[in-house]
Amino acid sequence: MTMRAPLLIAGCLLLCGALVTPLHAQDKAKQAKDLAAKAAGETNDRAKQVQDFCQAAMLDPKEKKYKDNCDNYRDGLLQDDQAMLAAALSAYKSHNLDGAEAQAKQVSNYDPKLSGNAKTLLNLIHNQRGQAQAQILPQIQAAWNKGDFDSVISLSQSITSADAKAAAAQYVNNVNTYRGYINQAQQLEASNPQGAIQQLTLAKNLNPNGPGNPAGRIAELQAAMQKKTPPPTKQPVNSGADLTKKVNKLLTDARQAEKDGKQQDALADYAEVLKLEPSNPEAQSSTERIQQASKSDPAAAKSELKAAIRYFYNSQFDDARRALVSYLATPQTATDPGVANFYLGATLVERSILQTPRAQWQGPSQDALVAFQQARKANYSPARAYVSPTLLKIWDSTGQLMLGMNPQPTAHR
Repeated sequence: MTMRAPLLIAGCLLLCGALVTPLHAQDKAKQAKDLAAKAAGETNDRAKQVQDFCQAAMLDPKEKKYKDNCDNYRDGLLQDDQAMLAAALSAYKSHNLDGAEAQAKQVSNYDPKLSGNAKTLLNLIHNQRGQAQAQILPQIQAAWNKGDFDSVISLSQSITSADAKAAAAQYVNNVNTYRGYINQAQQLEASNPQGAIQQLTLAKNLNPNGPGNPAGRIAELQAAMQKKTPPPTKQPVNSGADLTKKVNKLLTDARQAEKDGKQQDALADYAEVLKLEPSNPEAQSSTERIQQASKSDPAAAKSELKAAIRYFYNSQFDDARRALVSYLATPQTATDPGVANFYLGATLVERSILQTPRAQWQGPSQDALVAFQQARKANYSPARAYVSPTLLKIWDSTGQLMLGMNPQPTAHR
């Protein structure tokens, strides 16, 4: 019994080994068959298709069709990748960036060298587009300075880069604001020429070269008003003296504000002078001088923004709007566009509520909504505890608009 036991064990081991080998081979053959069937349907991912065919060939070398499929599909993929890369390079050399990008994106990641070259080309295309986008901004600024608003709009629409689009949006917003001043002036010319002059003065101060010739129109309205002015004997004897006294007081206050470094308070006083006497030379020249200074001095621009916010909380909405529009008109020094656009939208809303009877108020203007949307694009988020419920409803609605939900902004207050 002791001699037969080892023999039985040895015989069992030999038999088991003989059985394991064919079972293992059958398992690999099944895996290879499954991979080949899977690869046949992977037409949308040709690199994965080649990998699976070749893996099937490795698992079952005896099956010749797996090896043939591996070689044929691999050779075809490499030839196609080489052709697409060559076409992408040719399109790039011909300055056809869209065509080059489309071809380069079709190169698979199967061959590291070919896919690496395609990625390098895609990076070059991306960088070249970024440089082209950056070159559009100076063109937009030049068009704004010349008063060519149609070019400002068309050039802005050609921008696809998020950063460049945000900068261009400031000019588009200024164009809309300017056109709003001109449209309002046209509506007021017959019934309220003095109000029309005020709107035209705002347009002229925003862009002296803007269309519509606001300076010339101001002169025409002033001349028409003088013709309609009743004879001096019908006016109070001291009306002219009172006007002169008030203008001189405002000019004195404006000069003192400038000395104290309160440029925005000075601008507010000069604006009041222009309301009373639109052609006052000192108020006009000083306004232009201060505005030009703020366009090249970041510190002055920051002071302008602080003053605008102070005007808003003091309910001086006309002054707040003027200062905010002036601040945003120069993106180079407007380092906080999100803050400025939020307060511009809030100013436009509060001013329209103040000037419109409750039953007639139809909700925020398009300019206000655009300003809020620009603030969101700059990632600004207001301190909600300090914002009125009406403003919060409108602000929240602009977030939904940017998500594509397109709700109607609330008109309740």
